[in-house]
Amino acid sequence: MKHSAETGRPREADRSSETIILSPGSTHPEYDQHTIRPDCRDCVNPTTSPSASVAAQFREQTFACGGVQLNVAVGPRNGPPLVLLHGVTRGWRDWLPIMRGMSDHWQIFALDQRGHGASDRVPGAYRVADFAGDAAAFLREHVGESAVLWGHSLGAMTAAAVAARAPENVRALVLEDPPGTALVGSLAESRYALQFTGVHGLLAETRDVETLTVRLATLPVQHPRDGRIVEFRELRDEAALRFSAECLACLDATVLDVLLAGRWLDGLDWFGDLARIACPTLLLRADPECGGMLSLPDAARITGSISSARRIEFPGIGHSLHATAPGGTLAHVLDFLHALPSVHIQP
Repeated sequence: MKHSAETGRPREADRSSETIILSPGSTHPEYDQHTIRPDCRDCVNPTTSPSASVAAQFREQTFACGGVQLNVAVGPRNGPPLVLLHGVTRGWRDWLPIMRGMSDHWQIFALDQRGHGASDRVPGAYRVADFAGDAAAFLREHVGESAVLWGHSLGAMTAAAVAARAPENVRALVLEDPPGTALVGSLAESRYALQFTGVHGLLAETRDVETLTVRLATLPVQHPRDGRIVEFRELRDEAALRFSAECLACLDATVLDVLLAGRWLDGLDWFGDLARIACPTLLLRADPECGGMLSLPDAARITGSISSARRIEFPGIGHSLHATAPGGTLAHVLDFLHALPSVHIQP
């Protein structure tokens, strides 16, 4: 497969089962807001700095989804439905860096998943299967037509589970750095265990945003590149730490109980179900040395299991691609969505 040196996009028409590896330092001439540089502090630092002006374009509404009340930010009806599913411990505002760019031609539904934000708490019921049940119910009962699902981390695991089990409700998938096996049975041996156990301990002591921000700054974590113990503020700046604290202040701490117990995938054959996904799928893989959670073997397993999947690699960019490199991420997602059958979007 040959690629354009200017955009990194493939020159051939067939995009199924391909992999694109972006070059560090590459930009997208149409959308780029952040140059990909492995030496850039922001490339390993997902600062969201949510914009009040962007958030004001969306209305928060409560929807009943299979017995659970979910808080959802709903955008104007500017096009087909796009459902955004955030990662664990986050909330719908985590998507603000890309919401303006997407909402011009899509109707956005950004969910607070159960136990997060202003959605219902369901202690003990925080498996991927539970989150997927909520999302499937939302699509079935409130969206009214097949939608594109874009999930990040936990949200990507959720989105894939929905597409496998309710294919009639899913037009296409964007899977942004799903953790694969990293946060399932092997969490205790991973470089993320110290971070999640530390956060769990903080939530047992305080829910004050200011206190959480200060405590998060000195939280011991393992550096994704070499595993050495560092303070969290070496990987996140003050704005990112505060936004994390705001999200954590609204989190049901028992969400982490299920994760830390290794029960995230109970009741679900997540990898086995991937073969049931028939819709076009875009897999975005972050750089593990900068905090990416998807291993290369797991990435290959995902794209090898889904019949119509492409993968884009982001060297030098960490786990939260849509936050640290919103322009480049948005560009490649829009390229993918523009090519969907029966989706006609004005550029």
